[in-house]
This record gives sequence, structure tokens and C-alpha cells, in this order.
Amino acid sequence: MVQIKRKVLAITVVLILLATIFTGCNKESLKSSLDKNVVAKVNGVKITKEDFEKNFSIVEKSYSKWYGEDIWSQEIDGKTLLTIVKQQILDKLITEELILQEAKKMGIKIDSEKVEEKYKDFSKQLESNKELKKFYEEKNIDENFIKKQIKMELYLKEFRNKIFEQAGLNDEKKLQELIKNYPIKVRARHILVKDEKLAKDLLKRIKAGEDFAQLAKEYSEDPGSKEKGGDLGYFSRGVMVPEFEEAAFSLKKGEVSDLVKTRFGYHIIKTEEIKTIEDLIKDGLEKEQIEKEKKIAIDYIKESKYNEKIKELKENAKIEKFEKNIK
Repeated sequence: MVQIKRKVLAITVVLILLATIFTGCNKESLKSSLDKNVVAKVNGVKITKEDFEKNFSIVEKSYSKWYGEDIWSQEIDGKTLLTIVKQQILDKLITEELILQEAKKMGIKIDSEKVEEKYKDFSKQLESNKELKKFYEEKNIDENFIKKQIKMELYLKEFRNKIFEQAGLNDEKKLQELIKNYPIKVRARHILVKDEKLAKDLLKRIKAGEDFAQLAKEYSEDPGSKEKGGDLGYFSRGVMVPEFEEAAFSLKKGEVSDLVKTRFGYHIIKTEEIKTIEDLIKDGLEKEQIEKEKKIAIDYIKESKYNEKIKELKENAKIEKFEKNIK
């Protein structure tokens, strides 16, 4: 099977931008400072190494506590967890700066009283946790940093709501209509091979009319489905790796994909059956389970719309990364 958890790592820290002011430097020394103290630029706005390090220290503390210090040297797809987490934090900082810029263009404003209220609540919790308070003091995670995190969290919430509002996804009637024919589960076959040339040849043979299941039995390198003609049975969203899932759920019944590359190799996917909410109702699924599936479908529809907007922002932005400064 090609199943894998979609979120190997969960980074829940809200990341925000801090400005670094350089004074008393000539052009050469200023450039040198920028090289060392800036980890990225988003449409000309700097993301500082200081901001990055504070955010990383929070994540590092949590992971070390949960999994132990040895976790950082463990590898996933040839990269250490340390490298992966640092790259994720950098990407999240960049995304949030993009959102902050767009939110301000949309006219979104954050009430300072809400920030103060949330900060007071957080301060009370911090006071009762001596260990965490000491850690924050050691890392210079001060009031200004915390308040900016809180403000960013509020911006994110308002930004998401604005995106959903613009797409009409806050309208319950529209949502119910959308999910009627939304693919909830699919039954698919696949052929998995490591060699790209072989994958291309197999795809040509399938398009020429050769039997998909037979070719899967002969060539697929997935031991879990090979003998079943590549049949993976029915599966819901969130089970397969993202690239595989996106292809399988976007195909029509009986349609075959182009080559889909994942960490496992090259896949050719054929979607055999599609189940919608209406189909599940006809199948006699219990009402409680139907409502659960509807909620999952709505969450995916909203998340897809949100991700489309983030993708659009990234495509239209000037983003510079200085990854040497996060090693």
C-alpha cells in the first residue's frame, strides 16, 4: 500500500514578523549584517534570523520533550528531522507574512483590546508554569514577541473567514449543495514502478488498450496490491500521500491518470468507482456517520479554497530565501 500519514510533523506555533533595524553601518557592513541576520524576504519585507530562532526554540522544546533529544538526527526521505523542521518553520514564516500583507490589503484590522485580553490570559498561564516561564526568559521570548504572535493568530482567523466569505462558503445552503456530488471515497487501482522510462511505456500501453489489471500484476512494485491487479479498494481523503490522493480524487470514473510521482516512485492510477454523500445514503450508512462524512467534506472544500489562495499569493510574490542562515 502507499498509505502514509499526511502530517508527519505538526507545527502549531503561530509565526510572526519582527523588524530588525541596522544603524551606524556603511554599505558593506550593512550588506554583511543582512546576509547573516535575514532568513527570507517577502515582497521586500525581511524575516529576521532572530524571529526564526525564537520560533524554532519553541518547536524544539516541544519535540525534545515528546520524543527525546535523539529525534533530531532521525531521517525522513534522506533529510534529518532537524533540517525538515527548520525548513517548515521558514516556509510557515513566509506564508504568514504573505497572509499579513494580503489581510491588510483586504482592510482586515485587529482590535488591540482583543490582543491585550488574550495576552493577559496567556500571562496568567505562564505565571503558573515556572519551567515554561524560565524557558521564555532564557530565549528572550518577551511581551512584544508574544503579542505579535497573538495578533498574527487573529489575522489568520480573519483572513480565512474572508476567503470563505468571498467564495460563498459561509452559506450553509450553498455548502450542502456543493457536498451532494463531492467525492467522499474512491476505489482505485495503481501501478507503481521506480523507473520513469518503464512507467511511460506502461502508460502508453494502457492508453493503447492493454488491460490495466494485468499490467499491474506483471509490473507493479507495490506488494500490497500487485496480485489484486493494483486494486487498493475504497479509501477516503487523508489516507494516501498528497500527490496520489489529488490525482485519484480528481479523476472521473474509469479514467486513467498521467504519471504521478511520489516518494515511492511513479504511479499510474485508474479510478474505478466514486462514492458521494448521495451514494453513501443509498448504501444505508448510518445518519451519524453521514453527518460525520459531510463535515469532513466541508472541511476539505474550505481547506482547498484556502490553499488555492495561498498558492496564488506565492505565485504572485517575490520570495527570497537565505537558507544558509538557518543551518
